[in-house]
Amino acid sequence: MTAFALRWCRRNYPMQSPRTVYFVLNSDISGHDSNTALSILKGFIIPGLSLYAVYRIILLILHKKGRKIEVKKLFISVCGYLAVVLVFIVIMLKVWMYPVFSYEVNKEPVESEFYAENYTDPACVKITPPENKRNLILIFMESMESTFASVEDGGVFEENLIPELTKLAEENVNFSGNELVGGGYNLEGTSWTAAGLISKMAAVPYFSPFRNENGRVTCLPHAAALTDILKEQGYTQIFAIGSEKQFENRDAFLETHGMQIHDINWYKQNGFVPQDYKVFWGFEDKKLFEIAKTELDELGKSGKTFCYGMLTVDTHFPYGYKCPDCPNIYKHQMMNVLRCADNKIADLVTWIKGQPWYDNTMIVIIGDHCYLNAPKNNFIAENSPLSDTESKRRFLNIIINPAVNISEDVQKNRQYSSYDIMPTVLECMGYKIEGGSIALGRSLLNGCKTLVEEYGEDTVNAETMKRTAQYERLK
Repeated sequence: MTAFALRWCRRNYPMQSPRTVYFVLNSDISGHDSNTALSILKGFIIPGLSLYAVYRIILLILHKKGRKIEVKKLFISVCGYLAVVLVFIVIMLKVWMYPVFSYEVNKEPVESEFYAENYTDPACVKITPPENKRNLILIFMESMESTFASVEDGGVFEENLIPELTKLAEENVNFSGNELVGGGYNLEGTSWTAAGLISKMAAVPYFSPFRNENGRVTCLPHAAALTDILKEQGYTQIFAIGSEKQFENRDAFLETHGMQIHDINWYKQNGFVPQDYKVFWGFEDKKLFEIAKTELDELGKSGKTFCYGMLTVDTHFPYGYKCPDCPNIYKHQMMNVLRCADNKIADLVTWIKGQPWYDNTMIVIIGDHCYLNAPKNNFIAENSPLSDTESKRRFLNIIINPAVNISEDVQKNRQYSSYDIMPTVLECMGYKIEGGSIALGRSLLNGCKTLVEEYGEDTVNAETMKRTAQYERLK
């Protein structure tokens, strides 16, 4: 059971930040993340009850055979074993920090000077659409970092694990902290999937963002997400996921902000996937990309402006999903999975470029967050020739076929975070944002300093991870 608990912790809640673990495990009490609750049930309660059942069966067998056993000693042994498991859980999940975070999340909100000075109310921002509205394909790649490139290209590996994505970044738009291929900071409240979606699409952090009213869960309805702006402009919007949409309340966020979600259950109901099909988290990226081509073809033929989002899953912590197409080049499975994902994305982009509607379509490829390390599974540090990898890690971003010309000078030597993605994507589509700021985000096209550039990573983390009246009003 100890080994089981350890594997479960590593698989579900790798140790990046105790605050992250707190948020993910709680998944906001007002939310409805039955998957998380079920995982906890399967991970700890069921094994505990199973162990107790085994204990009772052993007593029964020994009693029937007339053999004596010191029940007290057996009971002490079982309790001791459970205590060891509990210690592992406490260490792995750092639960001693939970009261601190719980207090921070639930205490009386205060008016934040940081928000007052740096939060731009989207309702007060003039956003001018272009004459020719461009389609948007928004591809969130699970755990994708610019770090996976070679040192020579801007990453931390001796050999480039993502050569096709690196080529796309070099040939198109890639915002970087240096002159090479790079990406953005993985800040607190942005560093797991649900948080990555919220921060990159709405330019605010994940800080207990859900509210349950009359059985309906909403997520920051008074925030303006990228999809809210596009919905007002008449876009047809679909978000494709190969897993269940309810996980981590992703459905609450996406549906609150104008997206129709097609998840594994929707695809099963509509005949895209067999009813009994299940691999990894639902179905693999190979199937997702095949489905995406069908749906994109239909959207393109409709003649209506569209925003099509998708979330990949094969590169999920800790080892990814190794499909039959994956190579066997590297000793760590995750490295092989990354190379496979790299090829698949390149093939999808090639297909999109061959479609008649491509000329009026912008593609955004972006890591939802950085890869989550765990004890004894940090393949990045283990396989890098560099002594320091953590400080160099950034989520990848690539923008293909923007509506405006973006010079190399604008793209390079910029320090930015997830908050800056939404306004940057909008301006790349040809929208004009008065002042270049929305919420906590700054468009990287107009030269104004981002929060990371102005205050530094630590200060931004500290200020955004406080319960503020401004954030509460978004709920």
